[in-house]
Amino acid sequence: MDLIHPHTKRDAADALRAAGAAGTRVMVVGGRQHIDKGEPTDVDVELWTTLFDERVAYDPAEMLCVVEAGMRIRDLAALLGEGGQEWPVDAPDEATVGGVIATGGPTIRQLRVGMLRDTVVEMEVVTGDGRLVRSGARTVKNVTGFDVHRLMTGSLGTLGVIVQVALKVRPLPKAKRTLVTREGGIELATRLLRGVPLATAVLAEPDRIVLRLEGWREEVEEQTAGARSVAAVVEVEEQFPEPLFAGARIVAEAAVAPSRLEALLEEREAYRALVGIGFAWVPFDDEAALGAFRARAAELGGIAPVIRGPGGLGDGALPAAQVQRRVKDAMDPAGILAPGRMGPM
Repeated sequence: MDLIHPHTKRDAADALRAAGAAGTRVMVVGGRQHIDKGEPTDVDVELWTTLFDERVAYDPAEMLCVVEAGMRIRDLAALLGEGGQEWPVDAPDEATVGGVIATGGPTIRQLRVGMLRDTVVEMEVVTGDGRLVRSGARTVKNVTGFDVHRLMTGSLGTLGVIVQVALKVRPLPKAKRTLVTREGGIELATRLLRGVPLATAVLAEPDRIVLRLEGWREEVEEQTAGARSVAAVVEVEEQFPEPLFAGARIVAEAAVAPSRLEALLEEREAYRALVGIGFAWVPFDDEAALGAFRARAAELGGIAPVIRGPGGLGDGALPAAQVQRRVKDAMDPAGILAPGRMGPM
């Protein structure tokens, strides 16, 4: 397969204009960490963003960092660490900033730090027909117009190429602690969620609960005491979050209302669930079992797209299909960007 490695925004724009004129189908690629998300798509070339990796502006006092979208997560973490700050996402070191935004997955620490999309305050995008579009603003009072940067979050590279972003960052916590219980399940995790104020994450598994605490030292001590009043817990030094079912052929990322999480997972032998948010990751060996699980998720008003292995988005109807079609036509009129990756439009 042919590869395109643009060095500048103009290079990317020129490449997409040429692709549109020739009808060349393009897959936008960053760190290749989320390549299985979405439906399979046949493309002719891959456009890699990894040469867009420079710092544009960073002032720790403003708690705002502007970087090119091909910067690796490990490099952004090192940059922000010098200012005692972080971009609060839980993504692999090799992932790119733009790739994390384009795939739009949940942040494990969402209970504490909020949603990924709310950290992106400005974005520059090259559309499928080669236009450079800026959305948002680095100062909130200047934000007007259509929020293209919110549309781009989770769009899987089907609307344009993210080339630069301004990110709202936060101070690194003064203390971190990971607690683990000796038993698991959604019911116990829910009790811990209620008993530990401002927990960073409550991850339920069938045989244990992983409780993440971050904040001021006194705060973490109080949270630990609250956890111990609910269940027997031990402190561990393990990586957080741990690798997600490394040996599994297929992993689905289900989303339901938080109150329906227990019903979704009641017969599962393996899962990792984000209690209080309503996300769960479930491994499968075959697509038949995946299909049955997706049917259950649909009954509960949820979805279960695959993030690793075959399976794509599933057979459910595309939400607001006509609106999505109009957005796609406006951003990528020739339909060259990962056609079909977000389903039929």
